[in-house]
Amino acid sequence: MKKSLFLLFALIALTFVTQAQTSNNKSASSKSKKHIVHKAVQHILTFSAMSDVHNEDNFGLLLDSPQLGFDLSYRKQDQTKLLSNGISLGWQPIATADNEIETSGQEGELKAVNQMIHAHYTVTLSPFKQKRFQPYLEGIVGAKGVALSSSYDYDDPQLKDVNDIPYFSATLNYGYAGGFRLRATELIYLDVRYARIQSGNLKRISDIDIDENGELSYSTDEWKAPIGYLRAGISLSF
Repeated sequence: MKKSLFLLFALIALTFVTQAQTSNNKSASSKSKKHIVHKAVQHILTFSAMSDVHNEDNFGLLLDSPQLGFDLSYRKQDQTKLLSNGISLGWQPIATADNEIETSGQEGELKAVNQMIHAHYTVTLSPFKQKRFQPYLEGIVGAKGVALSSSYDYDDPQLKDVNDIPYFSATLNYGYAGGFRLRATELIYLDVRYARIQSGNLKRISDIDIDENGELSYSTDEWKAPIGYLRAGISLSF
């Protein structure tokens, strides 16, 4: 009987100890998660796919024939401040020409890519930094450019490939954006943003031609860059 009581008390004591340890572990884990979410300063890195919107009255065109590019943005967010500063770098192909050619007895591939690039400084207003759903507004200023790059890739691996940028044009631009971040985990967020950006006049590569001798030719025309830009991607907070 005494032995049974001793075993019973020992079992009860063990249960309380186990529950206390589990509670402590959960509390520590919860504190760790809260520490990540509520850090005084967060670094936010966002990798996104983006596309320009030529006709804001018909978003169906965007779904039918998107011209997808990529955007990499970074900002440092101080939880005690309403505004945070950052940068955004983007690249988007507009048109590509590929030709298999032979020059000086050497076969290879000549590729020409007409592309749009941007470098922006951003100021972000995000009043709900510690919530799961975080809407934000953004001011944008920077530069947008159009470039034509060409590369000749020899089939012979012993020959050095040739890369060149025969044309580049840039202009200043400014605008604003609205978007949101949706927390999936303490580290990963979904980020969606729509921007309206005013740009100066640019010259766009309208025609690209590569003749049988590998000579690259092109023509340009006046071009007004699209105002709308849609971006969606994954945001990391650390």
